[in-house]
Amino acid sequence: MRPALLPLVVTLALLAACGTELLEPPPDTSRPPTATDAGDGADTSTIPSPCPAPVAIGPANVPAGFLPPVKVTIAGIADGDSGRYNFPNAQNQGVRLLWINTEESFGDDMTDFGVKTKATVIQWINAAKDIQIAVQETARGSGVPDSDPYDRWLSVMFVDGELLQTRIVREGLSAYYTAFGCADSPFHEALLHSEAEANVNSRGIWGPGPHNDYRVALAEWIGTRKCRPNPFLAPYCP
Repeated sequence: MRPALLPLVVTLALLAACGTELLEPPPDTSRPPTATDAGDGADTSTIPSPCPAPVAIGPANVPAGFLPPVKVTIAGIADGDSGRYNFPNAQNQGVRLLWINTEESFGDDMTDFGVKTKATVIQWINAAKDIQIAVQETARGSGVPDSDPYDRWLSVMFVDGELLQTRIVREGLSAYYTAFGCADSPFHEALLHSEAEANVNSRGIWGPGPHNDYRVALAEWIGTRKCRPNPFLAPYCP
């Protein structure tokens, strides 16, 4: 090798050795993607709603009327709002999540949005390191799990300390489902404010796309009950 070429060769070798440090770091995959994760160049900023920002609800915030939260494992996930879980005292127990009603992922009422919602919720639950469920009681203090007609325990779920229902509503995968009445505090405020944020940001069911007509759905769910506003008829937080 001629001496005149030596500095150039050394410089090229140093650049090659450092090349990997000049690349962008790989994306953080520790957080499961959400329905609002956007593609290249998309604006992911959140538009404030007329309501306060949704508060974080954890297992310590479960009000009276529920059995204490317990850790569970997954037996099978049927839909965006239901599945089967292994409790300490009940294996393969059906669970129906309260105050959400995601679109169907199978059967005559199946929608593409319901199929996508199921896949998203499954990803969130499977990625969780800690899953806890608090089951509603038949009567406050009874200690007896409340069930729906399919023998599924009516429950709230926490994934890594976060109330799953609020994430589902905040990402626009379901409206705040109140066909059987509103939730008690602090669930009610968290769900209503989550829905307001999803609505003003046109997430999921609040934006264009192949999903159900929520003017019709909310009119049926709310009916004559006044525990929550119908956003098509009145503001959330005037």
